[in-house]
Amino acid sequence: MNPLRRKPVVAALLAAIPLSSLAQADPPVERGTLDTVVITATKRPQIMQDVPQTISVFSEKNIKDTGAKDFAGLVNSMAGVELRQEQGGQGGVAVRGISELNMMNLYGGTGSATGMYLDEMPLSSAGRFPALGAFDMQRVEVLKGPQGTLFGEGSLAGTVRFIANKPRFNQASAAFEGSAAKTEDGARSDATNLMLNLPLGDNVGMRVVAYNRNEGGYMDARITDGKQVYRVIEDANGERSTGGRVMLRAEPNSDLTLSAVVLHNDAHNGTRSRGADVHTGSFSTPESQHDKLTSWNLTAEYSAGFADVVASVSRMDRKITADTDQSQTIETIGGALQQLAPLAQMLGLPWSPNLTAVHSLHNYDATADTLELRLVSNKDSRLKWTVGLFHKKTDTLHAADADSIPAVPAASWQAITSAISEGQLSIGKAQRVVSTSTIKQNAVFGEVAHDITDRWQLLAGGRYFKETRSSLATWDSAFAVLSGGLPPGSSTTKASSSLFNPKVTASYKWSPDVLAYATHSNGFRSGGQNEFLLFTPTAKPDYKPEQLTNQELGLKSTLFNNTVMLNVAAYSMKWKDLQQVVEQGIGGVGKAIGNVGSAHSNGIDFDVKWMPTRQFQIDFALSLLKATLDNDVVLPESAGGVTVPEGTAIPGTTRHTFSLGGSYRLPLGAGLTGFAGGRVSQRGHFISDLSHYQDQTEGTTTLDLRAGVEAKNWQLYAYIDNATNRQVAVRQDFDGPDLYNGKNNYFWARPRTIGLNLRVGL
Repeated sequence: MNPLRRKPVVAALLAAIPLSSLAQADPPVERGTLDTVVITATKRPQIMQDVPQTISVFSEKNIKDTGAKDFAGLVNSMAGVELRQEQGGQGGVAVRGISELNMMNLYGGTGSATGMYLDEMPLSSAGRFPALGAFDMQRVEVLKGPQGTLFGEGSLAGTVRFIANKPRFNQASAAFEGSAAKTEDGARSDATNLMLNLPLGDNVGMRVVAYNRNEGGYMDARITDGKQVYRVIEDANGERSTGGRVMLRAEPNSDLTLSAVVLHNDAHNGTRSRGADVHTGSFSTPESQHDKLTSWNLTAEYSAGFADVVASVSRMDRKITADTDQSQTIETIGGALQQLAPLAQMLGLPWSPNLTAVHSLHNYDATADTLELRLVSNKDSRLKWTVGLFHKKTDTLHAADADSIPAVPAASWQAITSAISEGQLSIGKAQRVVSTSTIKQNAVFGEVAHDITDRWQLLAGGRYFKETRSSLATWDSAFAVLSGGLPPGSSTTKASSSLFNPKVTASYKWSPDVLAYATHSNGFRSGGQNEFLLFTPTAKPDYKPEQLTNQELGLKSTLFNNTVMLNVAAYSMKWKDLQQVVEQGIGGVGKAIGNVGSAHSNGIDFDVKWMPTRQFQIDFALSLLKATLDNDVVLPESAGGVTVPEGTAIPGTTRHTFSLGGSYRLPLGAGLTGFAGGRVSQRGHFISDLSHYQDQTEGTTTLDLRAGVEAKNWQLYAYIDNATNRQVAVRQDFDGPDLYNGKNNYFWARPRTIGLNLRVGL
């Protein structure tokens, strides 16, 4: 039987959906049906409702209806999935309460908790969220729960897959999308997207996507030393990015497909969206970030008769330069310089202890090479299998230079360090640290699914993973010498780890449209080394991988002649060897990571789609979650000096999230259709980090609205995001209070934004 064919079957009515709400009106309305969505999340094409695991899918139509520009625009439509992003390109994805606790630690060499892919190309890295646009995407698949078998390291919490539209061979086509918007008390935004599809032969095609985005800022930056305001930069947290992708695809014969894709994104970001309120933040110096991502992939797919052979090779190159405010250290550094002022005066050195600013310049350069080879059975039989090999090598360089403003000249640092060390040292840098690391991963994986009967299926799989890590750290810091007597030096570290991740799923089809399943699955995230041990003497040299064990029961159903989709999943996850910052070195250098125990996450996900008429669709998603520590966590003085009690919520997790949305289309005549849609989303309160577990950040409810006119080759929409203009805190910032007014700092989401969106297709 062809796995992509289904027969609509009327299932038994569920008590949760009253009959009266589904009864036909008089006169009868014209019924519609939900689209059948085909996915490749299991490395083979399958209908989503036939896959025994929790998956949220956004088709190209869904993406357009929500007006989403990128993954961030889709998150509000999902329950149990959150994007924790403080600045463009920095942050991560949390699924069912699982994410990197050390997400913003630039010194940690750990992997990401949620994997991200563009087709076959992996793009995720710890604390670095690639800014992939949603334009010209065929669909976006979000796999919830650990995906350690097929996707391996970096998919501890789940996996996000962007599936791009492929080149077409038979005709040329083009599409344009433009938008313009204004944020409340902020700057204007605009975006331009362009797609060109060019046939290059009977079986060869090229697809080009280019874009230019300008996300206007909405927070002013107050430049101050805490006492005096020197200037105010309006709308300082804006983001600009340009880039695109080029895809070539060829089918020399019916058995062979060759694909090549190059992705590029060049982003320039302003200050972080941090402040005591959503309008103004205080900084001792302006912030900036330049994030340049270039990635390519080559994939060959060959039908060998008994199986499809897939070979994929990728390279990701990411370079980030960031100038970051360190105003919370002004008092500490100023005090140290004040103590050294008499010595500097005696030596006749230029010396200014009256600081107006402290900042650090970070350079991050990461290159990741991956290779995957797999065989996927293609026979229509009761036995289906996938086996594969995986290799990845990641090289990372991170350099950080910190200084004060007014800057102490290099000659003064050299003279002071020479005087204190009696001529043994002469250091011209206030603070400089550099770390380089290499991580090599090898894995073998496989899954076998057997249809025991027409109703029962048993799936078993596993992945064996081995990783080796090495690093070199160097430091040349006058401030470290003056503060703690630590001379320039270097250290090397090496470590390795290996894991086996099993997966077992049993599923039962009550009918062709109702599937029940039970799953046991495992996921993991890499361990790492603490490279600056001389700065953090009580920390361990390395830390172990995080591991996650998931037990899940689910029901997937398509009801009432394919007008209702109802999916429910209950899960219990055990999270082991949590990675958390446990010590911080002198002047903030070398944050050390340790394994601080275990946690659990129990919850239930609901996902409902209902199409009462051909013009009207309702979507509802709900997540109920409890994610807490299983033991006390004792943090040292440098990381807060508190004991976090057992039962404390995992940072960033909330007990409930829900999303309710709908879309309605009305024929207007003359080939035109009216469109109206909207969505209300709610998130409960949460804590932002373990060190401040008693401080809660308030939850919020947001409303997005969209309406427009659609024709065959063009669509025009007006939209309002965050229509009620709620102040939405992404998380609380505990690096220090607002430099000027002393109030608590938060990272803020965008206020109410009103805009227009035009699409044209040729």
